[in-house]
Amino acid sequence: MHNVAPVERIWQLTKDLELAVAVGEWERAAQLADERSPLLMALGAPQPQEVMARLQAIHEIDNRIVEAAQAAQQALGAEYQASMQASRNAGQYLNMARY
Repeated sequence: MHNVAPVERIWQLTKDLELAVAVGEWERAAQLADERSPLLMALGAPQPQEVMARLQAIHEIDNRIVEAAQAAQQALGAEYQASMQASRNAGQYLNMARY
């Protein structure tokens, strides 16, 4: 039972991380992940069943966060490419307009 309190702190950080991701606050999400990581690393084995169940739930949330991060990265990459193309198009227009 001595590891229940650290796992509850990890759980709260995970839920805060999940919320940050849900609203697109990626910098905050990274800060929370940095804060949570050493706590996860400090957990020893074996763990009581209730702790293992909570860790499994954290793992499932982490999987969803990774999927959301990948989707956000792809969307931002596509937005960046579209912006770069729009900038090139505007530059071409300006070059043509000068003649």
